[in-house]
Amino acid sequence: MSWDLASHEGLPYRFVLPPGYDPFHQRYPLVVFLHGSGEKGTDTTSHLVNGVQAFEGQPFITVAPQCPIGDTWGGSWYGGDSTSQRALVSLVRELTGRRSVDPSRVHLVGYSMGAIGAWAIIERYTELFASAVPIAGDLEPESARSLTQFPIWAFHGQRDKLVRPDNTRRVAKLMRERGNGVFRYTEFEGVGHDAWRPTFEHPDLMTWLLSQRRA
Repeated sequence: MSWDLASHEGLPYRFVLPPGYDPFHQRYPLVVFLHGSGEKGTDTTSHLVNGVQAFEGQPFITVAPQCPIGDTWGGSWYGGDSTSQRALVSLVRELTGRRSVDPSRVHLVGYSMGAIGAWAIIERYTELFASAVPIAGDLEPESARSLTQFPIWAFHGQRDKLVRPDNTRRVAKLMRERGNGVFRYTEFEGVGHDAWRPTFEHPDLMTWLLSQRRA
């Protein structure tokens, strides 16, 4: 399936449209996928890996921006926000203003560096999104206190040595203590940093995303 190329404020992104796309009569949920650090670059195709292909043929408009070398999606490992994070947020605002996008069903999915950025983005720009799926990410656990009513399904590999699951576990504990019924955490036993593989094989993931809607 073809991923078309576009750009916003110097941030290149690839996108794929859902089957039977009809922008004049239907609004579609939007998935924004943030890749990991190994997929930075300028070729605009090397980031179409690590699970984003799972959205091909799904009923979402899927957008996959590419972070340039020397920048990040921001987050706890990278000193807060970044140029690419700001461009991404601007892109999301622009896309949600389009006729074909349902602004109440915008979902942020990130892997590794992308998940670290996703945690920070949903904390700062909660109002833009309906849900988030951080995979093998990290954050300062206390920062998640503002997200107790925000739908998140976090995934991590039990044996991840690159981005350890400790802080994600702490957030899951925090959410349980606060009686948060919209937070889910799945940890894959025996899996390392490539937790994106079992994540996108999970039979309930797409259904869960489709069911989330911002009030």
